[in-house]
Amino acid sequence: MDLKISLTNICERWKYKLDETSPGVFRLDVAMKQKDGSLRYQYVYAWVIKERYLGKDVFYFNSRCGEYNHNLNLYQMMKESSYCTYCSVIITTDKRTDGSPCETVVVHAIQPIHLTSEAIINEVIWDIATNADIIEATYFGGDNN
Repeated sequence: MDLKISLTNICERWKYKLDETSPGVFRLDVAMKQKDGSLRYQYVYAWVIKERYLGKDVFYFNSRCGEYNHNLNLYQMMKESSYCTYCSVIITTDKRTDGSPCETVVVHAIQPIHLTSEAIINEVIWDIATNADIIEATYFGGDNN
């Protein structure tokens, strides 16, 4: 299964913008229609990680929510993460735009390539985007990442 082909098909179907930000790393700008008819957008990144799952390659997806800080209500955030179907909420080592180290709250998913399909990838992308958008809005004040 070719990640670029699958992402291109999904983005054409849903009218998402797709960029290859560096070789093999893709950024989808996922449009989510709100109750009032407006659109909100969430970046979802995707790439292949070699031999990540029992020696087999995986598709890795993530969306940044915001920089971790000790004032976050992690208990409530973890409770809300129960809405995740294909994804999970994690804190990972990251870098700020100036290159300095930080820790970031991320919604991510790992899909073993041999066990997935384009239909599942479509659902993974939507799951990540909607959950990351809610966490970003609730805990980080909206589109800051």
